Amino acid sequence: MGFLKKDSDFASGEHYSVVSAECYFQGTLSVQGSLRVEGFLEGSVDNARHVIVGPEGKIKGDVTAEMVVCGGTIEGNVCADMLEILAPASIKGDIRARKMIVEEGGRIDGRCVIGATEQQAPEQVEK
Repeated sequence: MGFLKKDSDFASGEHYSVVSAECYFQGTLSVQGSLRVEGFLEGSVDNARHVIVGPEGKIKGDVTAEMVVCGGTIEGNVCADMLEILAPASIKGDIRARKMIVEEGGRIDGRCVIGATEQQAPEQVEK
């Protein structure tokens, strides 16, 4: 996946925020563009376009974004239009996504609701 390459081209004009490997961030991030996490983020991520968690990255909190690519660890609920879980990444929390790809070796510990629209609560989808 191109998002996880360290030499990705970020010159597209879109705004990118980075929590680097040396960083620890605590609090809620409301991101208008994209966020790449290589360090440790303790708190929620709201309204992001893309959230990319690198192989050594960790988020301890809920994530809401159009697209989430997890190559590290997320401990919290994830709500996304598209979710990709790479090997050996793990998500410990509930997932709600329109589409999801899990590579062999990717791990999920939680409940998944896939294909639901935002208006549908998980209880409505199960009936």
